[in-house]
Amino acid sequence: MGKLTEKLVYVLLLAIVGLSGAGLFFEDSLTGLVSVLRQSFVKEVDNSGQTLKIGYLFAPKDLNPWSTDQVTQSRLLDVYEGLVELDENLLVRPALAVSYGLIGDKEWRFHLRDGVRFHSDKVLDIDDVIYSLSQAKTLQTEFAENVEKIDKINQSELVIFTKKPDPLLLNKLAKIAIVPANFTNFAQPIGTGVYKINDATDLSDINYQRNANYWSDLAYFPNLEIKSISGKNDRVNALRDNDIDFLVNVPPDAVNEIIDAGFEIAKIPSLEVGFVMFNLKDQKMSNKSLRLAIAQALNKETFLDLAYGFAKVIDQFIPNGVFGYNPQIANIAFDKAAAEKELAKSFSSFEKIKVTFYFPESLKLLGQYFKEQLVQIGVDVDLKPVSDQQLQDNLKKGNMQFYYLGWRHDSGDAISFLSQVVHSPVAGFGEFNGNGYSNKLVDTLIEKSQVNLNQQERLKDMQQVMKLITEDDLIGVPLFETESLFAYNKEMKFIPRVDSLVYPSQIKKTR
Repeated sequence: MGKLTEKLVYVLLLAIVGLSGAGLFFEDSLTGLVSVLRQSFVKEVDNSGQTLKIGYLFAPKDLNPWSTDQVTQSRLLDVYEGLVELDENLLVRPALAVSYGLIGDKEWRFHLRDGVRFHSDKVLDIDDVIYSLSQAKTLQTEFAENVEKIDKINQSELVIFTKKPDPLLLNKLAKIAIVPANFTNFAQPIGTGVYKINDATDLSDINYQRNANYWSDLAYFPNLEIKSISGKNDRVNALRDNDIDFLVNVPPDAVNEIIDAGFEIAKIPSLEVGFVMFNLKDQKMSNKSLRLAIAQALNKETFLDLAYGFAKVIDQFIPNGVFGYNPQIANIAFDKAAAEKELAKSFSSFEKIKVTFYFPESLKLLGQYFKEQLVQIGVDVDLKPVSDQQLQDNLKKGNMQFYYLGWRHDSGDAISFLSQVVHSPVAGFGEFNGNGYSNKLVDTLIEKSQVNLNQQERLKDMQQVMKLITEDDLIGVPLFETESLFAYNKEMKFIPRVDSLVYPSQIKKTR
């Protein structure tokens, strides 16, 4: 994600939107073509005319297929497809490309699937793909920044040349919608997906129809309606009144009420983590004893109350399951006595220790928890609740002493966080490094991980970085990972994806 709004997510625990995701597949040799055929055959479908009705919190601003806005993408998941796609476990598999492979270290070849038609009945061809990728190259920074050129080999093959080796190119391609060549009318989407849009006049209530000519398995429900419902009580009531069958943005404090009303609740870790960072250029925070004492004084379990228990404590800046996770890192235990002893190494018992803590104004209870816990070891906290924009501005200025951030690892890989938050602020790196952290070894390992196609080496390097920043240099304190919550009536069959995306085509009825 090339922009702050896609990479840096302030954890709004009462309205979690779980979107986007990625994965990675490589053969050990990185040569040849990957080819996995998905045969087109119709499994069980419902032909009674029923409509699947899904409720979200936010309405999209538009239906631009190359938008990186997560709300927009939630409405287009089954409308457009990419050359590759991500399964429920974030593994890459063929989609509109029936085969693909890496030739050399900067040349990717893709072979287009035969017989695919757009919703307009136009047959998909290589020119449609090149047009779509070229459009994405101008609109999606993360994809564009490393693409040298795109060449047409013949009517069914193309090659993408990258400037540097790119171990995550397939992840990026999974997010790029393929549209007809010269397509510009985003208000009337034309994709190749399992659903096509019938009516998008009102973006808060979009109507879809099953694509009967889809190249693979048909959607179970013939009709689909996706609504946006802003009020918490309105969302819960819509479910209870059968105005919707499925609720994506479930308010954590309404879970018991929803269960009591006879509905199912599904949950899955959101890949969204909350943590605090220390400004290492600050005179006080440059003292590791103070940083360690703060880490030891924080009872992370109490912060789970912010999500009504729908979260879990984490021991590093990425959750388990994200590429780069280091299982050797141990959580810093809550220990008030140890924290006081650590402080005594650098501060006298008569010295007043005061720090300033910045955090999103929407999370005032979080700030209060910090103040109450740190005062127990003699650290007075000046609370500075700020707007998201103010937090972003201060982050870039690097003038916050001690602050809270949230980050969603929606790529399933730690490299985005490491390159933008941890790496020293230099060209192309450290855009959100607001704590002045700089370590030459860490920078070298991150830069190597961005281009290393050897996954074992890459994992080892990223795990080393994670140890350095979490234990050795202690640049911050990881706190928790929230959970994505879904509610639906008991007739529905639904299994959450690792990335928390909700594909309507993956929802069926059990009876």
